[in-house]
This record gives sequence, C-alpha cells and structure tokens, in this order.
Amino acid sequence: MTHSIQNWKRFFVVLMTLSCGVWMWLGESSAFQSPTEKWRVGKSVNQSRFVGQAVCAQCHEEIAAKQSKTAMALALTATVEDELLKQRAPMTFKLGEFTYRIERKGEQFTYNITNGKETFSAPLLWSFGHGTSGKTFVIRHKGAYYETRVSYFSGLGRLDLTPGAPRGIPPSLDDAVGQPQRPNEALACFTCHSTPTTVASKVELDQFTPGMQCEACHGPGENHLAALKAGKKDLAKQEIFNPRSWPSDDMNQLMCGACHRSWEAVMQLPERGGDANVRFQPYRLANSKCYQNPDDRRIGCTACHDPHGDVAHEPRAYDAKCLACHQGGTLSDKTLAARRTAPACPTGKQDCTTCHMPKYEPSHLHFKFTDHWIRVVKAGEPHPR
Repeated sequence: MTHSIQNWKRFFVVLMTLSCGVWMWLGESSAFQSPTEKWRVGKSVNQSRFVGQAVCAQCHEEIAAKQSKTAMALALTATVEDELLKQRAPMTFKLGEFTYRIERKGEQFTYNITNGKETFSAPLLWSFGHGTSGKTFVIRHKGAYYETRVSYFSGLGRLDLTPGAPRGIPPSLDDAVGQPQRPNEALACFTCHSTPTTVASKVELDQFTPGMQCEACHGPGENHLAALKAGKKDLAKQEIFNPRSWPSDDMNQLMCGACHRSWEAVMQLPERGGDANVRFQPYRLANSKCYQNPDDRRIGCTACHDPHGDVAHEPRAYDAKCLACHQGGTLSDKTLAARRTAPACPTGKQDCTTCHMPKYEPSHLHFKFTDHWIRVVKAGEPHPR
C-alpha cells in the first residue's frame, strides 16, 4: 500500500468521525441521513416487518434452498441441534487445577468445571460458528450471556482456550467460567449470526432466528411481498434491498464489513486487531494494491464469492477472477482484453491465490485463514497488519 493511500485513509477516518459527530448534532428532526440509513444488518429501516425464510422461498425457492446450506446460514446453532456436539461430546480440557467437561445429559449439553473442591455446571445454549474453524459456546450465568472459556477447534479436534480469553490459570472457579458479555456486545454477536423473527423489527437477545437468512442481508420482506400481491412490481423492487444496487466499495465495506469487519472498524481496534485481523477480509482487501479503485467490481467481495453459496476452496476456482484484470494467455474478446490493465504474472499462470493470498494461522486460532491482503509475498517478510 502506498503512503498516499495510507494518508487518504487516515483522512477518511477523521472525516467519518467528524461526519458522525455532525449527524448526531443534527438530531432526528434533520432530513440528513447516514450513508448506511438505507440498510443495516438485521434491522428494519422502512417500518416493514420480517416475513421469514419460508415465505421468501415461495418465490425464490432455488436460491433460498442453496443459501440455507451455507456457513452463513448455519453460523448459529442451538446446542440441542448441534451435530458436532452430538458427535464429539463428551470433551474435556485441563487448565491448571481446573477440569472442563462438555457432556450430554439427555437432549441437553452441559458445561461443567471443577477444581476438585468446587464445581460449576450450566446448560450450553448456543454454538457460534459453522464449525469450519471451530465453535464457541454461550451460556447464561448471573443474568448475562457468557462466552465459555473453552471453545472447540476443528484444527485440533478438541477443546482449547477461546480466542481472547485470558491465557493464565483462573484465580477462582468463577473466573474459570468465561467472559461475561455486556448486552451491546452480546447483541452485536447475535446480530451477525442470526436474523430477526417475524415479530420483531431487529435482532433482540430474546427474539432471533439462528443463522443469517434472506432478510438478514436483504431487509424485511413485508412491504416487498405486499407490493407483489398488489401487482406493483416496480414498487416491489424498491421495497427490498438489493445489494447489487450499491457501489462496490459500499457493499464491500458497509455491508460485508458490517460483520466481517471493515477497514474503518479494524483501524479503531487496539493494534488493528493484532495478527487475528487476517480474519477480517474487507479490511485486508482494502489494503491490497488491487483495491486502488475500490468501486471496480472486479475486486469486490462478490466478484469472487457467491453470496448465496459456500466459499470455493480450490485455488483454481479464482484464477479467472485474477485474470479479469491481469493480462495473460489469449483472449479472443477484444473488449474484455482491453479491460485487462494489470500486468501478467511473470512466474505463474494458475492457482494465483496460493502465492498472492497465502494462508496464515493467527495466534490461538488453530486455523489457517486466507489472507485477503493481495500482494506479491516476499520470502521472510513479516506478516503485514
């Protein structure tokens, strides 16, 4: 990333901060709207109500069926329905004098801790994550949601300390339980792992449907459905959010970045999230030289990833995406050839991502994430943050 881009981005953060301040100062009576007012993840912004995935599937059957099997749709699971827990429990983990055990009792899974003198036990309520890299569990304790101190890691095939949890020996049984979540913290987690129900205008801690369904990204469907039933197709298009209508950078950073962490969000984290920010794809992508024109859709999230399908894991699946900009091979279509403005790779012709988007395992995560900071990787250079 050039210094000029860095300076521009620093300026942008300051500008956005000032803009937010001005927006708050203007108050609700002002006609001014936030740039994100027309869409917010998991919230109704047009007084429309949510109708649920089954209703969406009445017209969009194929897409809804495809999306329902994705990692996003399965990002949150009630533990009683968690197939991984059914296969793996009981699981144990030792931390100093404390022994953790997740086990099944009837249909329920419980989270148990003992130091030989005292014991703690609580039902496991929710599993966060599809399980590709692992799962983190949530319980209720002392009237609040708690993130358990131990999580399951697919790379290890067992429990280990939850990322972000203290690494040391807990000073007490109460400290051994996990991390309490303030209501706004818990709500942020559930908002990016669930969808509002048909009786709420947004995700609430006691009102949500597990997993990211159609309306989590497209907004509530009630007004859209009513317009369709009235035969008003043009109005129906206006009453549902179609992300394709947004400029590419807005979709990457405001929409995908709402949960996968935008460039702005990461810049406000201590040490930019440390080495774990390799998980934050919109931030990493924005630092790429390829992102010099952020509104070029060839570098947008959806250029490579089908938002209604799962991620392709074969490097070759992305070669055509790289060649959409980088010259190489022969191309009979002169219009497409003219759009290839980036230089060809001097060393390779396929599997571009294996060199230019290496996988990296952050501390304590036990999983290698694809680095979306696309670059020419030089041997021995430190991992950029």
